[in-house]
Formats: sequence, C-alpha cells, structure tokens
Amino acid sequence: MSAQQNTGLRKTVRQFALALVACLAVAGGAAAVAGSGDAEAPAAPRLMLADDNWPVPTPAPSN
Repeated sequence: MSAQQNTGLRKTVRQFALALVACLAVAGGAAAVAGSGDAEAPAAPRLMLADDNWPVPTPAPSN
C-alpha cells in the first residue's frame, strides 16, 4: 500500500468509528429514557366516535 492509500484508509476507518460512537450514544440515550419510569409517555389521542345525535343539525331561521 502506498502512503496515500494508507492515509485514505485511516481517514475512512476514523470516520466510521466516529459514526459508530455517535449512533451508540444516541441509542444508549434513547434506551435510558425509555427505561426510566420517571417520565410518563404522553397519552395517545382518543378517537371521537359519533353517536346517534351527531352531528346535530342547526335549525333554519324562521321568518
């Protein structure tokens, strides 16, 4: 291998290692947040189910 190829390979390995460390840090932070019971997850929105009286028609104005 030439010196230029060796330098390019080192740079590639260094960038890959940095990306791996960043991904592991994000995944570790997400696992720590998900594993902690202190913070409650926001409640899922409830669906509005129509009943027999919905929608209520508005009466027409009488003259």
